[in-house]
This record gives sequence, C-alpha cells and structure tokens, in this order.
Amino acid sequence: MTVISSPPPVSSPPWSSATKRIVSLILLALVGIVLWQVLDVLPIVVVATVLAFLLSPLTSLIQRFLSGGRAPAILLTFVIVLVLLALVLLVIFPVIFNQFRDFATEFPAFIDRLQTDLEALLSQPITFRGEPIILNGVPLIPLDEIRAALGSSEGAEFVPLESIDLLGTLRGFVSSLAGPAFSVVGRTFTGVLNVVFLLTLVFYLIRDAHKFTNGLVGVTPESYRGDVRRILFELKEVWNDYLRGQLILCLSIGILVLIAALLLGVPNAPMLALIAGITELIPNIGPLIALIPAALFALFSQSATLPFLSGATFMLVVILVWVMIQNIENIFLVPRVMGDSLNLHPVVILVGVIVGANIAGLLGVLLAAPVIASIRVFAQYFYGKLMDRDPFPPPPSVKTRPLGVVERLRGEIKRLSSRGQRAKIAD
Repeated sequence: MTVISSPPPVSSPPWSSATKRIVSLILLALVGIVLWQVLDVLPIVVVATVLAFLLSPLTSLIQRFLSGGRAPAILLTFVIVLVLLALVLLVIFPVIFNQFRDFATEFPAFIDRLQTDLEALLSQPITFRGEPIILNGVPLIPLDEIRAALGSSEGAEFVPLESIDLLGTLRGFVSSLAGPAFSVVGRTFTGVLNVVFLLTLVFYLIRDAHKFTNGLVGVTPESYRGDVRRILFELKEVWNDYLRGQLILCLSIGILVLIAALLLGVPNAPMLALIAGITELIPNIGPLIALIPAALFALFSQSATLPFLSGATFMLVVILVWVMIQNIENIFLVPRVMGDSLNLHPVVILVGVIVGANIAGLLGVLLAAPVIASIRVFAQYFYGKLMDRDPFPPPPSVKTRPLGVVERLRGEIKRLSSRGQRAKIAD
C-alpha cells in the first residue's frame, strides 16, 4: 500500500474573469434558493440574533467577574435571565392577570354605558345658535338619520351588545399581527423544541460572535477589509442604540404611566402601564395606541384620588398628562438613551412599519426602524463610493466657546504661578 505523504496538488489553471462572474452568479442563485426554502426558520434566527446582541454585554461583565471562560459566563447569564422571568411570572404576572380579569368582567358594562351615553347624545337634535335645525319640517336628530340609513327600527339597539365578540376579535387581531413571522412555531416544531433551538442559537452567537465577524472580514478582498469593519461598526452602533435604548424607554414609560395613573386615580393603572410599555416598541404610533384605553377609562369613570374629576374633564386631564409624558420622553429621554444613530424622519419609519408588517408581521413592526437605519448605512456607503466621497464623513467639530473674564483670569493666575515655581526651582 502506497502511503501519500502530501495531498495532491491542484492542477487547474486560474479562472478567467468571465468564469469568476458565472460561478459567482450561480453561487448567489443557490444561496437565494436555500434561503427561500428555509424562510420559515428566519424569524427564530432573527430573534436569537437580537437576544444575543442584548445579552452579550451582561455575559462580558460576568466573564470579567468570574475570570473564566466564555461558556460558563453564558450559562450563568441564561440562569439569571430565567430567574428574572420566573420572578416576573410569579410576582408581577398575577397582578396583571387580575387586572385583565377585572377588565374583562367590567367590559360588558363599560360597552353598555358607552352605548347608552352615545344614544343619549345622538338623540338630541342638532342646533345652530340655540335653535334646532329643521329638515323636511322635523328637527334633525342624528340617531334617527343613522337608523334610517341602516334600515333599523326605532326600538332596535343602536349597537347590539350580543354582536360584540371580544374574544374572537382579540384572537383575530393577535393572529393578524403575528402572521407569517411566527407561524413556524405552531406548524413545524413544538414549543419546547423552539425554545431549545433558540437558546442554542443564542449560546453560539454570543460565544462565537467575533469569529463570525472576523470570518466575514477575512473573505473580503484585503483592500476592502477596512470598509467592512467600518460598516460592521456602524451597524453595531445602530442596533446597540436602538435595542438597548428601546428596552430602557419601555421600562421608563411604563413606570411614568403607572405613577401618573395612580396619582390621577385612573382605573386599571397596572394594565395601562403594561400597555404603554409594550406599545412603546411600536415606532411613532405606539403612544397613541396606549392613550386610547386610558382616555376611555377616564371618560366613563371617576377619579379614585381626585373626586372632582370625572367624565370628559377626567379624560382631557388624562390626555394632557399622557401627552406630557410623551413630550418628556421625546425631549429628555430619547436623545440621551437612543442617541442620533437612527435619525429617521417619522414618515420613513411609518412606511417602514407598514412594509414590515406585510413582510414579517409583528416582528417586522418592531424591527422596522433599525432595519431602515441599517439599510441607510449601506446606502450611505455605496453613495459615497459612487460619488467619490467619504462614505462616513466625521461629524462637524464643535466650536469652542470663547473664554469669559473669569476663565481668562484663572488661566493667567495659573500661568503666573507656574512661572514663579519654575523660577524658584532655577534659583
């Protein structure tokens, strides 16, 4: 038997430019086909990547304290996160559950009061300068006109309560949000396997993140490796500012809404705080969604702490306070927490939210803003290269403020004292 001491050499000639282009196109087509076939798994990969990005700083901190390997620090991070989740489920979740149960119990009576008040309001004739408007010899009453248009009799209910399927509506709303993004969970794998798969992906992404980035840089031509590193740096800044900043904003808004609701005596304050914290994840329109239930609760209730507030006055006060909280967030919290890495116009974000909802459901809504900011990073790079400009120009230097009289006096005294010390040393 012949023992081969070295591998056989490669005898093929170097590929021509045309061959390289053809092979590259074939490889890109194969990659596209593979991605299309595993499209249902991509949401779990995206969620795992986001979780790995969020948990990586905590893992690095634990690793510095333990002075050990990366793997034990990752496992300890998982244990801490799971313990926190268990505490939330055991301590906070029962309170929220009771709030939702009370809300579900009171909801039919709430709808009944809303219907009664609305019928009473629409039963009044429309007046102009204190006189009712006459149409065809009779006063113009909105409720009668609506019933005539709908073909319902006068004794029929304006909005039949039996026709309101709250559970079915809620289920349809949630399923329409989730859509194709999480359909793989119920269609292909069980919940347990999904969790195991997700945690395994997070583990390897946290442990080998540097290997992925170094591998990506290594496969690029040497002259472009600096560009790839800079693009990765810009993308890291975008996602770092958004994801961690968004979590801080959700917690801050939830706490502020809880304090405001308790002080104003709004019913179901913990539930309103939870809604405000969760909807903060939805760009631009999230605060408006959180304001609607708070305003409705205030409209049809009386303040538990301020008895003189009730009805429309209570609703206006709640709307004013909620708007103040939103302004506090936009003026003080967002610039300090989120930074300027996104810097996207609200119209662009809203369009991105709509497109993201159509493509990936709820996941597309939540990640629309950072994805658009990431696309802008690539667009800025290609535009700079095409126009022979710096793709990432440095920010404009901050002009120094002219020194005042006090600063100039302090500088002169310091200069003279230093000269005196040098003279003593020379003597």
